[in-house]
Amino acid sequence: MDIEVEWQWGRINSFSVVDWHHVISLRQAVFVVEQDCPYLDADVLDLESWHLVAWSVDKGVHPQALGYLRVIDPGAKYAEASIGRLLTQIDYRNKGLGRALMSSAIGRIEALFPGQLVRISAQEHLRKFYEHYGFRQVGDGYDEDGIPHIEMISDLS
Repeated sequence: MDIEVEWQWGRINSFSVVDWHHVISLRQAVFVVEQDCPYLDADVLDLESWHLVAWSVDKGVHPQALGYLRVIDPGAKYAEASIGRLLTQIDYRNKGLGRALMSSAIGRIEALFPGQLVRISAQEHLRKFYEHYGFRQVGDGYDEDGIPHIEMISDLS
């Protein structure tokens, strides 16, 4: 990875109000504003998830959220654990941050839910990214908020 970050895993209640504000602001910037897709990003699944944030390590300023994803508990969205809301801030793309986030998520799932399948709802144009981690498409593609999506599953082996 080409950048230095500090990692934070936690449930929603482990984040300060200010830090959670930075997370939600980044999610809105990417999924609502950048993708020009008005939808309710903050949802009840935030309460049933582990959150991973990649924070900047700049000294003298409040850390900035540069990347994020959530791991949703089995049974909350799907029968399986799920990875969702994977994103990197636009200025930090193509620096390996997305891959580092995904690798960390897979390690976390293997530790928390060993031997279980993982299911994701992926934007179709990211298929190859997720295939790199062993995910394969199941079922037909579908439209979610005007963006083509596919459902993918992996046994992480």
